[in-house]
Amino acid sequence: MWIYVVTSFTRYNKVGRKAKDTFQKALVKDGFFQLHENLYVRYCGTVGNANMHKERVKKVIPIKCCDVSIIMSADSQESNIYHSLNRKRSKCIVYGKYGNVEFF
Repeated sequence: MWIYVVTSFTRYNKVGRKAKDTFQKALVKDGFFQLHENLYVRYCGTVGNANMHKERVKKVIPIKCCDVSIIMSADSQESNIYHSLNRKRSKCIVYGKYGNVEFF
C-alpha cells in the first residue's frame, strides 16, 4: 500500500508557516519522503500498517490554516504510475489538463 499526503497551507501569516513546518517535520519523522513541495509519500507493507500511519497523520493535522488529503493506493494501482526523481526538469511541465497532479 502506498500513502500519499497532499497538503495546502496558508503561508501568508506566521501561524500558517509554523503549522506547515511542524506538520512536515512530523511526516518526515513518521517515514514519509517529500515527492513534491506539498506531496509526501510512504510505502507500507500491509493494509493494517497503512491504516496505522494514516491515523498518525490524522493526529498531527493542524486545526487551522491547512487542507490535507490522504490517498491510499494498492501496488496494482501504483504500477501504472511512473516516478523519475533524478531527472532535470524543463521550465514548463504541465501535469494533467489544468496543471494538476492526476493519479488515475
